[in-house]
Amino acid sequence: VDGKAILDSDQIEGMDRMHREAIIVGAGVIGLEYASMAAALGTRVTVIEQRDTILDFVDREIVDALVFYLRQSGVTFRLGETLVSVRLEGDGRVLACLESGKEVRSEVLLYTVGRQTNADLLNLPAAGVSADARGRIQVNEHYQTSVPHIYAAGDVIGFPALASTSMDQGRIASHHMFGVRDTSRPAALPYGIYTVPEISVVGQNEEELTKAKTPYEVGRARYEELAKGQMLGAETGVLKILFDPKTLRVLGVHIFGDQASELIHIGQAVLLLGGTLEYFRDTVLNYPTLAEAYKVAALDGLNRVGVSQVETSSPANPAVS
Repeated sequence: VDGKAILDSDQIEGMDRMHREAIIVGAGVIGLEYASMAAALGTRVTVIEQRDTILDFVDREIVDALVFYLRQSGVTFRLGETLVSVRLEGDGRVLACLESGKEVRSEVLLYTVGRQTNADLLNLPAAGVSADARGRIQVNEHYQTSVPHIYAAGDVIGFPALASTSMDQGRIASHHMFGVRDTSRPAALPYGIYTVPEISVVGQNEEELTKAKTPYEVGRARYEELAKGQMLGAETGVLKILFDPKTLRVLGVHIFGDQASELIHIGQAVLLLGGTLEYFRDTVLNYPTLAEAYKVAALDGLNRVGVSQVETSSPANPAVS
């Protein structure tokens, strides 16, 4: 990594100008965020990723929407490709050679394949704690390491390695240390991916529900259907709610579009409180707003299942009227 034409994600701030073309190695969260930012600024981007799929923890429909949008923005994806070597040519351009025999040239290459923790600086063996090859420390549900009085939270324990989740992990660990009852619900943590447009998700996705053999239905709202979306000129964007077709209980919310990381908190609250689509149907939301997408998606979902299929005996699930 020379810090000028070949950079990692820590060195990108030192770039003195935007380049007309760029290679980004790695299609994880960081790689896709930088790829979308560069594409939005007019850079021709090639993304090289060793895996055949990207963002495995995100709903496939949302990932497909992002990939389609980026391709429309001029991004080229080379999936299932392994980078063999990188070198600077005589004209200062970067040559990336792939295992398949392909060669990709660009003005700059950004390497974003994972991040290493600084656990190697902590002398963990002296405390009886170990880390894996990427410096990640194993913990239990209370964030205790293999040494019970030593706890770990945040990036050093791996996925999801977000500031928001790390803060909550630290709080849960502190509660356990001092015997304080904890009521956190880590299964409903929201994830925000700051691509352009953003992605944000909470709860279960379609692939997880299918694998668990859990019946579900989907309600969708597209930004272009919303008055606010039209005012913003949002040509892309979708909010989808996954729900139980019998009880209407919300199982997951997945958003691709402007302000997704803000909008997700509405769905998170309803999901955590065991709410149903009826909440969105019966609640008045400001107009025009992007939040109105929840009502549109709920009505779409209710139309899909029909009143006669819905169980109405549970007090937590008022009858559909």
